[in-house]
Amino acid sequence: MSALEEIKRDVYNCAMCGQCRARYDKEFRYVCPIREHTGGFYHYIARGKILIARGILEDKLEYTPELAEVLYTCLLCGTCREVCNTKDAAGNWLINSTEIFKAMRADIVSEGIEIPEGAAKLAVAVEKTGNIYEAPKADRMKWLTPDIKVADKANLLYYPGCVSAYRLSGVAQATAKILNKAGVEFMLLGDKEICCGDPLFMTGQLDLAREVVRKNLSLIKKTGAKRVVTACAGCYRTITQEWPEVTGKKLPFEVIHSTQLVKGLVDSGKIRLPKAIEKTVTYHDPCELGRHCGIYDEPREIIESIPGIELVEMLRNRRAAWCCGAGGGVKASFPDLAVEIAGDRLEEAKEAGATMIVSACPTCEMNLSDAIMASGDGLATADVMELVVEAMGL
Repeated sequence: MSALEEIKRDVYNCAMCGQCRARYDKEFRYVCPIREHTGGFYHYIARGKILIARGILEDKLEYTPELAEVLYTCLLCGTCREVCNTKDAAGNWLINSTEIFKAMRADIVSEGIEIPEGAAKLAVAVEKTGNIYEAPKADRMKWLTPDIKVADKANLLYYPGCVSAYRLSGVAQATAKILNKAGVEFMLLGDKEICCGDPLFMTGQLDLAREVVRKNLSLIKKTGAKRVVTACAGCYRTITQEWPEVTGKKLPFEVIHSTQLVKGLVDSGKIRLPKAIEKTVTYHDPCELGRHCGIYDEPREIIESIPGIELVEMLRNRRAAWCCGAGGGVKASFPDLAVEIAGDRLEEAKEAGATMIVSACPTCEMNLSDAIMASGDGLATADVMELVVEAMGL
């Protein structure tokens, strides 16, 4: 049975109402970033892709490289699912559009159809080196500075993820320093850590995705960790949602996002934020942390606890937040499109009066930074963990 056939009921639950095409209300303004940046063509929006899915299920259409390009030009951000009116009496979605599109991608891969080069390279890199950048395994721990204390054995395992380890080391360092200052012992997998599998699940490369899940689980189990913390939105979503699906079992440890952990440390007084940061900032909700996992409050509450900061909201926020443009493998396959979409977010931040965009996802921060560089805009970016470290005076 194909992956699409397994989710067939969702495909036929679509009422073709068109909310995913254009919901022009105060909360969402627009729905699909891809629609707004590809001329509004029907096959790029959720309803169009679901019609294509029906055609494939009914043997009226077949997968082609051209269709693959359309399907991979999707952020999997979940906004179309958020505005969907097709729900049961309890308010639960009857159409999980992101899962439909992921299933179509998985079928494309299983049928050997050519996929965008950037997406294909992700799997090649992970298979060779265990990370999405095809960087040397030994470089994974270059972020670790001598002043950071790591325990040989602890109840808490910190899982930085590929982006923090290889590209935004400041996020990894900030997270570790916060834990040190709070007296929270933690251990690492070190250079044995490999990709969580998020980019592979998103791009339909499931065989390798499941393999890295099993490897990661084996490594973590050997440490005896009771809790796993990550500052990466993609890692958090993947570990909490994809890993249990692969094994068919509940994870043998608790998984927590860094903002949840730090919020508890602030509330309990284990860390203090004495240094004022005189800035007007706005918080960008990562799709994988917000819409996909429902974590909206903790990052904002941490930011608001920092003296001197004024937190302002962009027009589209929380469940209606506009994607940064990097999701769903789009950054890897269509980097220019990713940066173009991020430009929308910069405009919203400026409209809100912010001078800095803060997020809780290294990938979001990286793509927003790329957009700022491309536009010459004067905005700054930071991760919540980086702000906290600054406010702690570390």
